[in-house]
Amino acid sequence: MVRTLSAALRTFVLVPIFFFYTLSQAAYVIWIGKRNRDSPKIEQTIQRWSRYFVRIPPIEMTVEGAEQVDPERRYVVVANHTSNFDIPVLFRAIPTPIRFLAKKELYKIPILGPGMDTAGIVKVDRGGAVSTRQAINDAAKETYRRGYSLMVFAEGTRSRTGDMAPFHKGAVRLAIDNGADLLPVVISGTFDINPPGSWFVYPGRVNVKILDTVETADYTFRDITPLTNELHDRMLETYEEMRNSAS
Repeated sequence: MVRTLSAALRTFVLVPIFFFYTLSQAAYVIWIGKRNRDSPKIEQTIQRWSRYFVRIPPIEMTVEGAEQVDPERRYVVVANHTSNFDIPVLFRAIPTPIRFLAKKELYKIPILGPGMDTAGIVKVDRGGAVSTRQAINDAAKETYRRGYSLMVFAEGTRSRTGDMAPFHKGAVRLAIDNGADLLPVVISGTFDINPPGSWFVYPGRVNVKILDTVETADYTFRDITPLTNELHDRMLETYEEMRNSAS
């Protein structure tokens, strides 16, 4: 009962406050971008935003494998997805600037949409047409030019059960298309902090494990399906180990 009341307080007081804080930060990014879209202040703003975001429940976070990330390299970061908190957790966990793919509907939100565009968040139309693939590749090239890696939720959407769903091929195809390496990242614990369908956010522990990089230089388009399946199996095994050790 006490836990539920505490979660309700955080949800109905802190979450609305943070929503308006998010809009204020988006407006600030737009203002910075009018002067310089590559300003380091944009990344600093994103890091500040994500730091405050994970304090809402609050989240106790541990990260394993961060030392192997090369800040000079550009990756397609492949992660599982169980919660709205996955994005700020990844911003905090990965020691190199990242941007993510966002559904086009988010860009209809005043201030937030233009702010995301200025920050380099990549807009995606989930129609899956060839033209969309080319648009994403063009956006990815601009993302890498600005010094960012690109993060993709390989399942395509949030898990409704907490289990890891099969992966779409888009992340691997994106990496091969752009000559980028794959950086698999497994998140465990965010599902319990904000389960799909729940209004409440609960305090909890989140574990992030960054796995060994997969270099894609020797892969071709014929390898997309087997590499996607191999990546899924590797991440699923790690995810189940992390969940079992936390229980």
